[in-house]
Order: sequence, then structure tokens, then C-alpha cells
Amino acid sequence: MPRILREVGGLVIAEDGPLVLVIDRGNGPRAVLAFVAGVVALVFGGFGAVSLAAITPVWLGLAFLAVGVASAAITAVAVRHIRGTRAIPVSDYRPVAVFDRAARVLRDGNGTVVAPLDAVTVGRRMQIGSSAPKLVAQTPAGSFVLLRGNPFTGGLGDLDSVLRAATTI
Repeated sequence: MPRILREVGGLVIAEDGPLVLVIDRGNGPRAVLAFVAGVVALVFGGFGAVSLAAITPVWLGLAFLAVGVASAAITAVAVRHIRGTRAIPVSDYRPVAVFDRAARVLRDGNGTVVAPLDAVTVGRRMQIGSSAPKLVAQTPAGSFVLLRGNPFTGGLGDLDSVLRAATTI
């Protein structure tokens, strides 16, 4: 059973004996949906409540309020689903990458050797269209994207330093 070294949002660094696993629980799209639906719920729900109290057509206030309530329900379902992914054991997820400290190689999610571990450096790179960086493994053949940070799930946190520390043992 892998031991979680660090988890930020749905991005996980875990250790299973000599293997260091990089896992993405896939919460990014759900987190964006929860954020956007939550904002829509607040705006439309608030505007609908104010419209009902003001001198406006009742149907207009009810329509805004209905959109707000529906968005709040979508937010609740998305958040419940995100929380549910944490209940699933890390071993049930397919790793994005595996740092095999015994064999001294980096493998991709399919088990294919990407590079010798001594030739790999882990770091952050900016993503086009996002304020959160991505976590990459720089290899002699180029950059290998490990995880894409998401500002709605907490970005990358300190996953890069945890991964560097775990792979230099």
C-alpha cells in the first residue's frame, strides 16, 4: 500500500517501497466547475433574492433565484465528488510517472523507461493560459510533464521539493 508523502488538491506524491509515484486524482475540471457554479449561485441567487424584495416582476426574481439554486446544487455535487476521490485508495489510480529508485530510472504511466534517474531534474514551468505552474521532469530528451497545477485546487504547493527529496534517497 503506497504511503502518501504529500497531497495538494488531487495531486499526490506517494512512496511504495523503492517506487515514488506521481498521481493525479483528476479533480481539476471538477474544481473549476465547483468554483464557477458557486460564483454563479452567489450572483444569481443574491440578485434573485434582491429582485423579489424590490419592485420588479416576480417572475424575473424567481428566474434568477432558480438559476442560483440550481448552480448551488451543481456546486454541492461537484464538491461531494471531489471529496469522494480522497476516499479512493491511491493504489487504485494509475500513476502519471514512477521514479524507480532501485532501478534508478524514471518510467511513464505505461511503465516505459523515460530516462535514467541521474539525468532527471524536477522543476516547475509556467503553463500557457494558467496562473498555476506545471511540474516537469527535465530529461536529456526534453521535458516530461508530470502534473499540471490548477489554481482552483491549490496549485502545486511544495510537490516539487517533496519529489526532489524523495527521489534523491
